Amino acid sequence: MRDTPEQRLKAGSVGWLQILALVFATTGPLIGLVGAVPVALTQGNGIGMAGCFLLAGLVYLVFGAGFAALTRQVVDAGAFYACVARGLSRPAGLIAAGLATTAYMALQLCCYGLIGFFMTQLSQGVWGEGLPWWFNALLVNAVVPFCAQRNLTFAARLLGVLVLAEFAVLAAFAASVLWHGGGPEGLSAQPFAPAQVFSAGFGAAMVFAVAAFAGFETAAVYGEEARAPQRTVPRVLLVAILAVTATLAGSAWALIAAYGPGEVVDAAARDPGALWFSAVSRFLSPDLSTAMAVLLMTSLFASIVGLQNAVSRYLYALGRDGAIWPMLAQMHPQHETPYIANLAQASVSILALAGLGLVENDPLRIALGSASALAVIALLSAQILVSAAVIGFFRGRGGGVWSTRIAPAASALALAALLCTVLLNLRSLTGGSAAAAWTIAIALLALTMATRGSLAMWAVLSIGLFNSVMFPTIFTIAIERLGPMTSKAS
Repeated sequence: MRDTPEQRLKAGSVGWLQILALVFATTGPLIGLVGAVPVALTQGNGIGMAGCFLLAGLVYLVFGAGFAALTRQVVDAGAFYACVARGLSRPAGLIAAGLATTAYMALQLCCYGLIGFFMTQLSQGVWGEGLPWWFNALLVNAVVPFCAQRNLTFAARLLGVLVLAEFAVLAAFAASVLWHGGGPEGLSAQPFAPAQVFSAGFGAAMVFAVAAFAGFETAAVYGEEARAPQRTVPRVLLVAILAVTATLAGSAWALIAAYGPGEVVDAAARDPGALWFSAVSRFLSPDLSTAMAVLLMTSLFASIVGLQNAVSRYLYALGRDGAIWPMLAQMHPQHETPYIANLAQASVSILALAGLGLVENDPLRIALGSASALAVIALLSAQILVSAAVIGFFRGRGGGVWSTRIAPAASALALAALLCTVLLNLRSLTGGSAAAAWTIAIALLALTMATRGSLAMWAVLSIGLFNSVMFPTIFTIAIERLGPMTSKAS
């Protein structure tokens, strides 16, 4: 379907540095480090978590080589949707769109849960009591659509400042650890040793590692709005992967060195929430530790806005192509952004947050359990489709053998191995609930089967998040509450 003037994004509005700021904001390395590393240290493979970040980065560098080659030929706000549709088929493209959109919605829910939790903690510390996490998340949701509706230049400047501050604190911490020669055990390469990386808990740790990289591929959704997109998008993809890998692996290694490989796991078990802040306070200053806590909040907000941008552009591209409601492709008359799609995504988030608030008092169970597992499975599945699409698109078209044949084939195998690892560890990732694990698997299978039709695609994008995130949570809580009742009855 050809677009109309009312359905065109503002071409040439952002350069590669601005897109890079948007991508970094969406990825939010500080979120993965502060939120996931303490959990991965105790429930994953321990100090091998730093090596997991490095391993995930290497896999995505190989994936990025093929994806970058494809984005030079396919410039579309639909990103995975357009790439898979051109390389394989339109039904496969719809499946990729459904998987990617579900992953981003789930990741956004994770961020909403975390920011709601930290806002409650902050208010309790200041006033002695706090509002429920879901109410705080809804307050944030009221601001997010406004930021996402504005032109990309505004969003890039806002998020770029937040991202620079985030990277500055992490870089200063790593430099200080190096300057002091580490903690009581000095500097060690143990976190990158294969015996540590592939130890027990590797599968759970890789879920957090893959989730921490989620967002780098959103560079492609800004292709239609980029200046010289055939050069800009591939450059941002590769720079983002390298920068995120260095930040995650380097910062995790610095944290382990600060406590010592033999002590950091126990420290994480004693007080996971204070793990990073205590280390930053000791190696830098208490003031920077406080600043890091503030930056965690701003990083969560930046990631929410970045994910909002990504989802709204997927909905816009699908609406423009007639796969779902065409009104989603309407542009804001002033900012030339997909504001109807933006409001639709915000509405789904409101319903999801309100529903989850009724059944879950602990948002960390959402952010670090079912929702994150769902997001990783969906994203890995979409990325495997993209790798296959690279090979399909360039068959008979020529191109470099590495980027169009070897790299996509290797990345498809590596990503499939990661997906199998996650699925094998799915029950432990959902808190030991078999009901939650099966619900996620069945929901994603249903999504894959349903997205072959346009009407079903709209249904999936409207309520798929409820089926695949809320149901696991509801089932888990129901089983926990019915268990004691059954015991009493017997």
